Amino acid sequence: MGMSYLFLALTFLLLASTRLPVKACSCGPRHPQEDFCGSDVVVTAKFLSVPQLNHTLSHLQYKIKVIKKFKGFEVLGAIPPMPKLLTTPAQESLCGYRHKGQKTQEYLIAGSLLEGQLYVTSCSFVRPWSSLSPAQQLGFNQTYATGCSCQVQHCPSLPCHVESDTSCLWTDSLISSSGEGFQSLHLACLPQKNNLCSWKSLSTEVPQPTT
Repeated sequence: MGMSYLFLALTFLLLASTRLPVKACSCGPRHPQEDFCGSDVVVTAKFLSVPQLNHTLSHLQYKIKVIKKFKGFEVLGAIPPMPKLLTTPAQESLCGYRHKGQKTQEYLIAGSLLEGQLYVTSCSFVRPWSSLSPAQQLGFNQTYATGCSCQVQHCPSLPCHVESDTSCLWTDSLISSSGEGFQSLHLACLPQKNNLCSWKSLSTEVPQPTT
């Protein structure tokens, strides 16, 4: 009787464990400059609709209205097309993005451009423009682009050292799991006259997201 009870208990635990949801998506913190330099496209936009399922692509799609283009359209010609759809994986376990903001809000979106559609995941930088610090707004508007030849070097634990002359040591993740620290909010990793890269404080003048 004891062995039968043990067998049934183990079988139940095995079946229960196979039904647990699997979280396949995980994202580490990044400095906003990394999101800018690592993305194909950076824009501000408004979300115009609830997500619609594209059965052919197995993706969700939002209608969007691009307000301003910061990066990625200069390579497409003199009259670049405006992306009208934002596409994301349908399943959250595959890093699908779920928009929970309001239609009146303007969002900074850094993603990829695939066949005229803006593609993002839950790991992409998608935040209300108004929630960014003045320095981050200036960075996305103009300054981060000048620092893409530099590298933001993550420091997950002490001790850590700069690995190259073109790297800036990023320590925000030591004090915040989200990486939202002083360097992320106020600094950019920029090239200097001596071919070195170092952190530079950004102006606090707030740039306007629209032309």
